[in-house]
Amino acid sequence: MTDLVTVGDATLRFSPPRGERIETAGDFAAHVGGPESNVAVAAATLGLDAAWLSKLPDTPLGRRIVGELRRHGVRTGVVWAESGRASTAFVERGGAPGARSVSDREGAAVATATAEDLPLGVVREADTLFVSGATPARSEALLETTATLLSVAGEADTTRAFDTRFEATGLEADRARDLYDHLLDAVDVLVIDEADAEAVFGLDGDVVPAAHTLRTRYDCTTVVVTREEDRHPTVGLHGEEIYEVPPFEGETRDPAGVHDAFVGGFLAGRRRGANVKEALRQGAATAALKRTIVGDVVVGSPDDVAAIRDGRE
Repeated sequence: MTDLVTVGDATLRFSPPRGERIETAGDFAAHVGGPESNVAVAAATLGLDAAWLSKLPDTPLGRRIVGELRRHGVRTGVVWAESGRASTAFVERGGAPGARSVSDREGAAVATATAEDLPLGVVREADTLFVSGATPARSEALLETTATLLSVAGEADTTRAFDTRFEATGLEADRARDLYDHLLDAVDVLVIDEADAEAVFGLDGDVVPAAHTLRTRYDCTTVVVTREEDRHPTVGLHGEEIYEVPPFEGETRDPAGVHDAFVGGFLAGRRRGANVKEALRQGAATAALKRTIVGDVVVGSPDDVAAIRDGRE
């Protein structure tokens, strides 16, 4: 059984050295990132058997993406498209003031992916399926594919996890809410940032009532609310229990992928049998490790995460 299977796009990102601008830089470092691929890498870093499914062009860029994920221990199930392209982006990193990102995803092969393109047997046999809101927002084909994946997973008793990722959808709030309404009744674990809860659902103020509202609206087993401010605790609701876990302090060399590292760490903790509170702590520790690493993915080992997690004991 695969521990975690994720489905979505991955972008080949080119970044100038920290402090340099896209228009003047002479060198660019290449990184692979995307919500689903980042989550898969975080889970693999923590020892899970993680797989990433997608559709890519059979080009050097498509093969670069697959090779990068495999080097991080992620198994890939990719259909090689005869047309379309890989998603790319130019990203100024390091959180510098005015840092910019220029994305180029028009015509990406993944936008045409159907459920028939993907190895559904992997989904049926997995413990957990993860998809983010960035994927179904890409195209009508991917919206239908995501709905089918959630249905197939539900029939197979595969846990279905979903991260709203409103900003990554590129949609207006009303359209994003329609998209979530179309999918989230079929979700067991919902991860949402408090900014998404306010912007899309008008749920501002205390995040605990907001989480209760969303759990009731979509009948999710677990709702996790991440926070805009790093110093604020993440909140998790599971059954009648409420958990709050503060972040771990640490240097931030690159904020890219920190949220995804948290999600991957949390899902890995749950797969390993941790209760929700301990899984939230593992997610927070994985996110803290990612902050110290340049690039989109967390690199390290379970011991590295454990050292952060247990260092506060």
